[in-house]
Amino acid sequence: MSTSLPDAIKAAAGMVDQHRGVVCLALATDREELRLAAQRFRSKAIHNLANERDDESGLAGHVGTALTNRVNTPAFWVEHHWQTILAAVVRREAADLAHRRSILKWLGGYEGPTDAPVFKVQSWQYKSAGQRAEALAQVKAALTAVRDASRTAAA
Repeated sequence: MSTSLPDAIKAAAGMVDQHRGVVCLALATDREELRLAAQRFRSKAIHNLANERDDESGLAGHVGTALTNRVNTPAFWVEHHWQTILAAVVRREAADLAHRRSILKWLGGYEGPTDAPVFKVQSWQYKSAGQRAEALAQVKAALTAVRDASRTAAA
């Protein structure tokens, strides 16, 4: 199903607005990970990659702060920075799914009481990682539609 670019942007903006908290968390996490990657590249004297990671980190931080503070409309940020949001969402979704798998492995081997605080915390983390991953998957699908629509519009 092919949609027009404005319709895809509008749908993605609605999805980003609906899951604003999770998207802002993904952008903040991405900003920090890119900043640390830039430091690692700089310590190895690979300055061109360090500069790229610094630029990506700054953009992720800028978009995340703007979405958090509701600067302009989500449609504006989706229209102009959908690549940054999509990259952050994909990385955070992968991290949440990996975290969920590791907790599931831990819960499978746990033999203590189910009312113990450690079991409750791990169960809560398992549930919240799953909810975040589901929300991020919805946002990712909407932003992928924007990517596809922009490619067909450019062709």
